[in-house]
Amino acid sequence: MFRFLIVFLGLVSSFGFASSAQADQPSYDGSRGNPVVRAVYFHADWCANCRILQPELDKAKVSGKNLPVQHITLDFTNPQTWDAAIEIALDNNVVAAYNAYAGTTGLVVLVAGDTGEQIDCVNRLYTAPAMVHAFENAVQRVRSTQPGNRNTGSIVCPPSRMAP
Repeated sequence: MFRFLIVFLGLVSSFGFASSAQADQPSYDGSRGNPVVRAVYFHADWCANCRILQPELDKAKVSGKNLPVQHITLDFTNPQTWDAAIEIALDNNVVAAYNAYAGTTGLVVLVAGDTGEQIDCVNRLYTAPAMVHAFENAVQRVRSTQPGNRNTGSIVCPPSRMAP
């Protein structure tokens, strides 16, 4: 009985933590179909860069609310939120970004909504208007460039942990 109670409490607590790492609602109404770009925010509660980035990102979400960009937060605060982040990455076609940057925080990776291909990154040095401009450029790049050629090679994107 005691073992069952421990397992049950562990499951209940993990669901509580997992709910903090979730995909934000799309910034647009969805009537135009799937998002053209997904902005994947790599976050942790203990991340100092996130405390600088978050307010500007929130402003950029409001300013760019009519762009076909879905904002997704992957939370790496603790093991439970890491587990939830994996599920969110799978559900939103951002597994390649997850594999490249899992554990890196204070970074927004812009990926193509159709292929999950990385396009660009923004970080704490960006103002809200600069972020919106990056979102607009990413949308334009997805619409005008063939898959496989969309990565801008931006120096803002840290090196991936995946082999080239």
